[in-house]
Amino acid sequence: MRIVFVVLHYLAEKDTVECIESIKANVQYDNKFIVIVDNASTNDSFGHITGKFGDDNEISLIRNKVNLGFARGNNEGYRYAKNVLKADFIIMLNNDTIIKQASFGTKIIEKYNESKFYVLGPDIVTKDGYHQNPLKHRVWTVNKLKLFKLKAQLRLIDRKLLAFGPKILRKKKEISALSDTLQADHFNIRLHGACLIFSPDYIKQFNGLDDGTFLYMEEDLLQMQMDYLHLPMLYTSELEIFHKEDAATNMVSGNTKERDIRFLKNLINSIDVCIDRAQKMRKG
Repeated sequence: MRIVFVVLHYLAEKDTVECIESIKANVQYDNKFIVIVDNASTNDSFGHITGKFGDDNEISLIRNKVNLGFARGNNEGYRYAKNVLKADFIIMLNNDTIIKQASFGTKIIEKYNESKFYVLGPDIVTKDGYHQNPLKHRVWTVNKLKLFKLKAQLRLIDRKLLAFGPKILRKKKEISALSDTLQADHFNIRLHGACLIFSPDYIKQFNGLDDGTFLYMEEDLLQMQMDYLHLPMLYTSELEIFHKEDAATNMVSGNTKERDIRFLKNLINSIDVCIDRAQKMRKG
């Protein structure tokens, strides 16, 4: 079965190269391919990456004309993997991750044969030793989303008005909400977006992630969709990756205040998308 890794690149050349090299050197699976999608990097990084990997028969390179954000950017690679490479499994993998597990590919197929998952997530370990998977399961209602949006809007107003040191709603590191089950499989929870593994069943039915957002809440939208359709999502501790975290985000220009404002604006837009999807699901 063919496994295709989709790696979304933006600015952070060193991290992307290390990610690709870890897949090539460590994942012992013959029928694997890699799709690198450049999300309109504004530096010379994609040219350097093309020079390094352009002649590799197991690697395809795609360059987006504009920065499409996380979901739409990844979907460009997903659809290439699905329609051109005829992938059986597609792995959306952050460029700031490292895979050291030789059995990564074979273990995915083994878990699919056992469970028939639609989406699979591995144990994701950070440099601080946090386990980012599985995330706490969220049951979003329209009213809960509207309240969350109001809180984000108030924080945005605060951040625009205050120049120094306000407390801000940022994405917090999440120690697994299911810490006692880290050494097991767990179904129907929210999976961290740093590594999402899509099975033949998912690929047949869907053309990628919900692409309504630019950044943030992609995991929530995926969980909402899978819950609504009663399709299985699986976390397994038998797969593991290392996550450096936020390499590309940290390279984006701007001071802390500008980054915080940009974060909150993107978050609010993503909440609006979640509200729209939740309303449609409620109507059936």
